[in-house]
Amino acid sequence: MKKRADDDSGVAMILVMAWGLLMMGIVLAVSQMVVNQVVPSDRSEHSYSALAAAEAGLADLQARIAVGTIASVQADTTNLALKGWVPVPGGNTNSEFTYAIDGTKSGAVGEVRAYATGRSGDVTRTVEAVLSKRSTLDYVYMSDIETPSPDTPGVYPTTLYGTSGKTYQEIAATLCSRRWSESGPVTVSTTGAIVNGTQRNLRFCKWAGIFATERLIGAVHTNDVWWLENTSLASTLQVNGITSSCRKVTGSSDPGCPDNHRFIASSAVSSGTPSQYQGDSWSISGTDSTQRNPLYDSVLDLPPSPDLLKQRAAETGCIFTGPTRIRFSEEGGIGYMYVTSPDTKKTRAGCDGADGTTLQSAATSQVTKKVALTDFSDLVIYVQNVHPSTEVDNPALNYTDPLQKYYWEKQNRWASGTEPTCTLKSGKKYPFVIPNDATDKGYFNAGSTYKGFPSELADVNSPWYGTGCANGDLYVQGAYKGAIMLATDNNVILTSSLRDSSLFNAAATTASADYGRPSTTSLSVLGIAAAKFSYAYRPVTSASAWVGDWKSANATNPIYNFALLAIQKCWGSQGYDLSTTNGNIYLWGSIAQKYRCAVGISGSSGYGKIYKYDDRLKLRTPPYMLELSDEPWGKERMGEMTVEREGLSTPTTWQLLRPDDVGATVKNVKLASAPDATKVTMTPSGSQVTLTTTMPGLIVVTYEVTTTDTRDVRRLVVLAE
Repeated sequence: MKKRADDDSGVAMILVMAWGLLMMGIVLAVSQMVVNQVVPSDRSEHSYSALAAAEAGLADLQARIAVGTIASVQADTTNLALKGWVPVPGGNTNSEFTYAIDGTKSGAVGEVRAYATGRSGDVTRTVEAVLSKRSTLDYVYMSDIETPSPDTPGVYPTTLYGTSGKTYQEIAATLCSRRWSESGPVTVSTTGAIVNGTQRNLRFCKWAGIFATERLIGAVHTNDVWWLENTSLASTLQVNGITSSCRKVTGSSDPGCPDNHRFIASSAVSSGTPSQYQGDSWSISGTDSTQRNPLYDSVLDLPPSPDLLKQRAAETGCIFTGPTRIRFSEEGGIGYMYVTSPDTKKTRAGCDGADGTTLQSAATSQVTKKVALTDFSDLVIYVQNVHPSTEVDNPALNYTDPLQKYYWEKQNRWASGTEPTCTLKSGKKYPFVIPNDATDKGYFNAGSTYKGFPSELADVNSPWYGTGCANGDLYVQGAYKGAIMLATDNNVILTSSLRDSSLFNAAATTASADYGRPSTTSLSVLGIAAAKFSYAYRPVTSASAWVGDWKSANATNPIYNFALLAIQKCWGSQGYDLSTTNGNIYLWGSIAQKYRCAVGISGSSGYGKIYKYDDRLKLRTPPYMLELSDEPWGKERMGEMTVEREGLSTPTTWQLLRPDDVGATVKNVKLASAPDATKVTMTPSGSQVTLTTTMPGLIVVTYEVTTTDTRDVRRLVVLAE
C-alpha cells in the first residue's frame, strides 16, 4: 500500500536520531569539561606537594649543617639526598626530594647556597636558600669587653702599685681582663693581696663610654655592659640599635643586668657602686625613655686568632714576614699595591711582582715592589712574625700544615736567628720599614734622615710597635680595588686613609656622615684581622714625640672603608690623649675588638667618631672573614627558582653569558656540587660549558663573569633526569 504524501513517520525518526546525537554531544562535552577540571586540580595538588617536598629537603639539609660543617655535610656518603631522590619522611605522601649544596664561597665571601628540588608525580619545583651566619660583620661597632686592654699605652701607669711589686698595668691585667658580670678578682691591695668578687672593679678598671658627640649609625653590640653618657644620645645611636649580652640570671648571686638596665651610669663609675644603673628614668629625648636602652642578645665570641687566614694566604694569597708597608693605589682602572717588606726572604711568586724572592733587603737600602692585583681573586695578605732559626730548625716542633711549614718557617727564616733590621741608627732613631718609593717619601716632613715606619723618633718599647722590630706589623694606607683581606701576627697600623677607590662622596662636607662613602655599585671590599692592636697613626709632638716626622695632613679626617677585627686587643689611635685633634674618623664599615680602646678625648685630642655601617657587608664580605666565626649557618633568604634540565648520558651545552653581558668574559668554571662528581663530564669552552652525567640529581656549576670593572659570581643549576 502506498503512503500518503502527508505521512510524517520518517521525519519523526530522523528527529529522534538527531535529538539522540545532540544529547550524546552534550554528554560528551560535559564529560570533557569535567575531565578538564579534574586534570588541573590533580596537577595543582602535585605542584603543592612538590613545593612542600622541596622545602622539606631544605629543612633536612639545614638540620645537618647545624650539627656539622659545610665540609662534613658535603662529604657524607650516607646522605642519599645528595645522590638522588629520597622519600619525604613521615605522612602518607609519595613525594620525594633531592638537594645540592654550593659551599665554594663559604669562606671567601661567607655565603652558602642550598638547592632543593621536590617531586610529586611528574611535577618538580626547586627552592634556593642563601645561608649565612651571625658575625662581627653585622655591627658597625662591637666589643667583647668594654674596658681598655691593660697594656694600651697611656691608660694604666707602668709605675709600681704600692708595695705590691706589680705595676698598674699588671694589676689591670688581673682585675680588668673579663666582662663586668663575670666573677673573679675585684681588688688587689697595695701589698698584693687579691680579693675575689662577683663583677669587674668599676673604679680601678677604666671605661670608654659612648657620648653624645659621637655618631654610631648602625647596630652596636657588646658581650659586656655599656657605659652611656648621662645625656641625650638620640643623634648618636639608632632606635633599638644597641644590644648587650649582660642579663640577670634568675636565682643567681651574680649581679647581672635586669631588663632595660644593661648599662651603667657615670655616677656608678665614679662611686664604684655597681647597683647604680641608668634605667627607665633616663630619658634620651625628653619623652622616650626606653628606645635606646640596650636589648639583650646572646654572646658573640671573637675568634681566638687569625691563624686560619694564614692558611688561606699560604694556599692562594701572599705572606710577608716582619714589619711590612703596603700602599694601595688605583692607576688606569687597575688596582696595585706597593710593598716594602725587608725581612721577607720568600713569598708566593707574583706577590712581589716577580718570582717571590725580591723583597728581602738591607736595613738602609730597602726595596719597594709594585704588584698588580688583577691576577688575584679573593686575596688574603698575611704579615707574620720573623721566627728565629733556633725555633725553625727544631725537629721536635709539630707542624701539621705543610703549606704553613713551607711559607711560614723554612722559607722565611733568618739563618742566623737575628733580625738585621733591628739595628739602632743614630742612637735612638729606629725605623723598621723604609719605603723606596717617591710617593711614600712625600708623606714625611722634609729633613727627616730616615723616611720610614714607625718613625725615627719612635719609642721601640711601646706596645704600639710590638716591643720589637721582628714582629708582624703592617703599615697600610691607600685606595684599594678588589676583594682583599689583611691579617697579621701582631698589629695593623693605619697611616692615613684606607678607602675604596670608587669613593662616592669625596666632596661632602666633613660634618656629613656620608663623607667617605664608597659607591654602592662597587665590588671592592676590604677586611682587617689584627691579632693584637689596630690603630690610627698620628703625628704626636708632645710627650714622647712618637711620630714627629709624619705630616699632620696624612692623619687629618681619615676615611676608612673596611671591616676591622682586633682579635686580642683593640682599635684606637696613637696618642689619643696627647696634642691637638686631627678631626674625625669617617668610617663606612664595621669595627669589632676584644677590648675597648679610645681614639680621642672629645674636643681636646685625637679624633671624633662618625661611624656608619656599610650595608654592602650584608651581601659581600671580605675574603674568608666570615669563616672566622663559629656561629651556626642559618637561612638568610629563600625563594623558588627554575632549574635547567638535561637527560642522562646526553651531552648538553649551556650558554653562561646573558645578552646584556657586553664585553664580559667567563673565568673559573667549577663543578660545585653533583650526586657523584665521577659521573659528570664538564667541558668549559669560552662562554659555554658542556655537561654530561650518567646519574640523576642536581648539578651546580659556579663561574665568574668579569669585565674591566666588575666580577660577578654566578651559578648554573641543572636537574638531570
